[in-house]
Amino acid sequence: MKRFTDITKYQVYFEGLIQEERKAEMDFHLNEILLLTGRQREQKGRALLTLSGRDAGTGIGGVYLVKLVRGSGLPDNEISNGDVVIVSKDKPTGKEEQATVVGKTKRSITIAYNKVPPYLVYGKNLRLDLFSNDITFQRMIDAIKQLNQLPILQEYIKANIAFNQEKVIDPNLTIDGAFLNPKQMNIIQKAFASNDIFLIHGPPGTGKTTTLSYLIKSFFESGKKILVTAPSNTAVDNILEKLQALKIPSTRIGNPVRMDEDLLNLSLDVQLQDHPDYQQANGIWNKIQILKKEQDDYIPASGQNRRGLSDQKIVQLASAKKSYRGIQNSKIRKMARWIKIQQEINRNYEEAQALQTQAIESILEKSAVICSTNSTAGSELLKDIIFDIVCIDEATQSTEPEALIPLVKGRKWVLAGDHQQLPPTVKAREASSLSISLFERFQQELPEDRIDILTIQYRMHQEIMRFSNDRFYQNQLKAHPSVKHHTLLDLPGFESFPYINPKIEEVVKATKPIVFIPCTEGLEEQLADSYSFFNQAEIQLTKEITDALLSSRLFPADIGIISPYDQQVSRLKSALRDYHIEIKSIDGFQGREKEVIIISLVRSNQEGNIGFLRDYRRLNVALTRAKRKLVIIGNPKTLESDPTYKALIENISIQ
Repeated sequence: MKRFTDITKYQVYFEGLIQEERKAEMDFHLNEILLLTGRQREQKGRALLTLSGRDAGTGIGGVYLVKLVRGSGLPDNEISNGDVVIVSKDKPTGKEEQATVVGKTKRSITIAYNKVPPYLVYGKNLRLDLFSNDITFQRMIDAIKQLNQLPILQEYIKANIAFNQEKVIDPNLTIDGAFLNPKQMNIIQKAFASNDIFLIHGPPGTGKTTTLSYLIKSFFESGKKILVTAPSNTAVDNILEKLQALKIPSTRIGNPVRMDEDLLNLSLDVQLQDHPDYQQANGIWNKIQILKKEQDDYIPASGQNRRGLSDQKIVQLASAKKSYRGIQNSKIRKMARWIKIQQEINRNYEEAQALQTQAIESILEKSAVICSTNSTAGSELLKDIIFDIVCIDEATQSTEPEALIPLVKGRKWVLAGDHQQLPPTVKAREASSLSISLFERFQQELPEDRIDILTIQYRMHQEIMRFSNDRFYQNQLKAHPSVKHHTLLDLPGFESFPYINPKIEEVVKATKPIVFIPCTEGLEEQLADSYSFFNQAEIQLTKEITDALLSSRLFPADIGIISPYDQQVSRLKSALRDYHIEIKSIDGFQGREKEVIIISLVRSNQEGNIGFLRDYRRLNVALTRAKRKLVIIGNPKTLESDPTYKALIENISIQ
């Protein structure tokens, strides 16, 4: 790990990495746009063709809505609410104005522009492309620059830490510990007592987010103002849901279309609707729209029309009923009227903006707890707010500069995560150092009194937990008595369905919480334009195993199917399209759990090449999603070329 003696060198180093990653993110989409035809990109689900656009009015916050329609219906695609997109007439260049998806039906997709949309979006034969957003990268750079104002955080980042600061547990701290174990209580007390920084290491199923939510409750009850962030909207919603259950008044900032519908009442945008200043501002926005329509009847006082005349001179000439250098007075009068309407629009705009800002500041000032993604914490909304505490959940999934976006807004910091699970996603090879999160670096550099690990897990049967506990957590984890021996037999209605195939019989045998199903007859395959793999034999075996579980009277909601490879996930979804079972990549299942998990490992070759299955943190995530039954499908001849997978298969076989 790189160390820094000077904060300026740190800033230069990380700004260089951010620029590399920024370039890789933009290049990924732009290269695909340039290399592939529109039809090919549509087949990948990252573009929509032959759309017609029409004005859909304005939305929350005065955004401009455009509805893009395809009468024959939209094809399957991966574009969803909250995604950043661009619209073009022909081949996009990547310089088009960006918009955000806010609604989607079978035949249409509605997008929102922060500025007046380009005129072409109201035409026909339009193309919409999934793109990327530059704002997070800029916020990272801004956060790094703000470190100059935070000498204490600078010292931690340079690992120049005073190790002799005593932390005293507050004897007056009261915690509602009815749902907490002694270790969770102790960690809350230590984090509360810390006067600067504390890390909560939460292995799978140990109640990391629950512990953090109770800690936030303690901070709230002591009168602190708290910023709570996470790298993704889903992770923010997860902790917000727990804060709501604890009756902690919270405000969620960010695009409402990216939030859980059940939590929308906590969003700033929804709270604004009831604020009198905002309601007054809305009335003014409507007035502005009427003025703009009236303005369309007159001649714009644009550069060519005005021929160097100032607004004041045009109004004077119109009043005197004079022409000017070949411009008829009738035209001058129409320009003068356009100018007067524009002046009225400007006055109304300033008033509406002031009222809207006043309403936002009023709500945020009264909110003791504000929740957002790491990136959104750098928005203008929070520009002037300093928080007593900043808490980041899932901090190990954030790059170091991304974590700094919220951290620079606080004076005390709590990071929760697990560096043995998935690291931050980094696209640029030149920026690979970003895959080491700030949490992971701090975990190695901070003194012991600023870190603690949760050790009681509430998810898995102890046998499912065993391998990960040994390999990743030095056998520190203990299964809680409520889950230690739980099996499928505890689920209402479960009845093992008799199967002739001995492989499948192992699957429905409730007394075996973890099984490895060998699949040696299949071979991995690749598409010509893809780095991903699929294995048709494993897909068929997964389908058969799923049938056996459903025949044993499990519900589809009890089962999850995961694979490390996107091509396998895509084909599994197609093969089991009517099963209503959640099928995702390992990355997509982090933070999730199911009663039964089926893992298809895919790789099957004579060379013993397992590729990125060697990312053992990804393996750890896969192994720790199941509560009562874990089924692993793979080719042992290929997998056992790797010592870790060899140990895993042997570990399962001796159970």
